[in-house]
Amino acid sequence: MVERPVQLGQTHEVEALRLNDDGHGVASIHGFTVFVPDLLPGERGLVEITAVERRFARAQLVGGRSVDAAQRTVPQCQVFGACGGCQLQHLSYPEQLRHKREMVTQALRRLAKLDVPVRPTLGMAEPWRYRNQVQVPLRFDPAIHRLRQGFFGPSSHRLVETNHCRLEPEAMEDTIQSAVSMLNTKLGDVAQPIHHLIVRQSFATQEQMLILCVRQPGVLALDVVRALMNLPHVVTVAETVQPRPHGPVWGKDVRILAGSPHLVERIGPLEFLISPRSFFQVNTAQAEVLYREALAAADVQAEDTVLDAYCGTGTLSLMFASKAQRVVGIETIAAAVHDARKNAKHNGMDNVEFIVGEVERVLPEQIRGGAHYDIALLDPPRKGCHPAVLHSLASARPRKIVYVSCNHVTLARDLRMLADAGYEVSYVQPVDMFPQTGHVECCSLLVRKDVAR
Repeated sequence: MVERPVQLGQTHEVEALRLNDDGHGVASIHGFTVFVPDLLPGERGLVEITAVERRFARAQLVGGRSVDAAQRTVPQCQVFGACGGCQLQHLSYPEQLRHKREMVTQALRRLAKLDVPVRPTLGMAEPWRYRNQVQVPLRFDPAIHRLRQGFFGPSSHRLVETNHCRLEPEAMEDTIQSAVSMLNTKLGDVAQPIHHLIVRQSFATQEQMLILCVRQPGVLALDVVRALMNLPHVVTVAETVQPRPHGPVWGKDVRILAGSPHLVERIGPLEFLISPRSFFQVNTAQAEVLYREALAAADVQAEDTVLDAYCGTGTLSLMFASKAQRVVGIETIAAAVHDARKNAKHNGMDNVEFIVGEVERVLPEQIRGGAHYDIALLDPPRKGCHPAVLHSLASARPRKIVYVSCNHVTLARDLRMLADAGYEVSYVQPVDMFPQTGHVECCSLLVRKDVAR
């Protein structure tokens, strides 16, 4: 067994050298890496080792910091650190943007061996109150016969009780508090089967949708539904049945109990109908920034045919369809494609086609059948693109690939494969879709090498 220089329960004086992707300080004890929450680069403190793994250890501060870094700021949330929603509230916003750019740069260099331009992160003028959707865990307390609301602690299902969140619009926060109070007043012990409350809000209209996650149907009587519908801004009340309070929050289906089946959101000149399960970026303002970057990178010409792989509900497809001759979107989730087709019709666009199926199956079949794309748009889930997708694109040879990613690690891996297949990575543009958290969105432009020259 390899002897490690730290042991569980030991205390050490350490200095943070940098931040990791989770926003934790990275220190070194006799060359062994130690991660410490709430310790910024340049800060020193006494820590206790709480976990020892093969290549690293975790620790927590057990005393005050000996010095505060210049980039430290006072968190605006009273449960920051206990709640798992935010990781960077203690870091000034300009430093958050710099840190996220460095995260992307290092992933490209270390994992992909790519030295490409990474542009400064595009941030928000006001990096608070930006979320258009939130999932609020609820826990029934039999001692007081009431639901408690809050958010989960880091990497756990431990409820951190709070009725405030600085990432929620104030109107959404008010709705959540009023809805929980109303459920407690009207349901009492019957509220026990309710384990989550989901709220979606349109930033265009300020209208809201309430979805209650219940263990079994029939919890919400008509008078309760009517009372919830009377809350300001609420235009929809729905339920989804999920027997398990942990794990997936959504059940197989969503039932509209009252009100409209969708919200209306706007990005640029387009309107999008948002149903309870529709995928839509949680930051409407930054989604517009990201999509504008994707359009600028592609520089679509009127005669172009565009592929939108992993198209979801077709937001980017429709934005590209306003410039291109034709757009083809591929998405594995049938409900998302239904929403995409509905939004195309709503916006009067008939030059876009949506196909239900796995991209790694549909795209190779298309390419073998002679399909041609001038521009390929990739926006995969966090796990990145299936290798079959990248191989198919390499053989189809579109002149440009625009890769939108929510995971800079899998982005680096996939950019390496595309670079080896004959594409030049022109640049990567980070966009701060989730201020105060450790997440970063990226838009990358790849140009076929014979075109780039």
